[in-house]
Amino acid sequence: MKKIIAGILLLIISFTANAQEGPRTYWALGGSLLTFDTSGTTFDPINVFGRLGYDFNENIGVGVEGSFSLIEDEIGGVDISVSTTFFYLKGSIPVGDDAKLYAMIGPTNTEITFSSGGISISADDDDTGIGFGYEKTLENNRSISIDYIIYNNNSGVDVNAINLGLVTYF
Repeated sequence: MKKIIAGILLLIISFTANAQEGPRTYWALGGSLLTFDTSGTTFDPINVFGRLGYDFNENIGVGVEGSFSLIEDEIGGVDISVSTTFFYLKGSIPVGDDAKLYAMIGPTNTEITFSSGGISISADDDDTGIGFGYEKTLENNRSISIDYIIYNNNSGVDVNAINLGLVTYF
């Protein structure tokens, strides 16, 4: 494990030697069409997400994302909400001068909450999340992004989302 961590650190250091000019830290806000599927039962809340990240250069970065249900799903009078947390390593490939394709991977936590009549029951699960997306520069330090992320895909539970967001670099 120590060799893996040392290798990742050396990789990051080698990429930062090619440091890009301009903004590197970013935040993003957006909406998620989230799907939670367990044993054929599907819930579709609409989430909002926030991200905070740092790009070491134009090819590699790290970040954290959190989301929660803005519009809960409902089945039989029971409200269903889903929240996610995603720590990720992001690899990017520039597409022209003002766009990029990216992929993300890292640990996730997904929590589902069932609420009815003032009583709430929650359950959570950890997994490795993966995703890919596209980001297009709009103006100056602002971009728009669209991505697809699989937050959880184990033990018969699938949680994924299509996200659309506004990214600001500073």
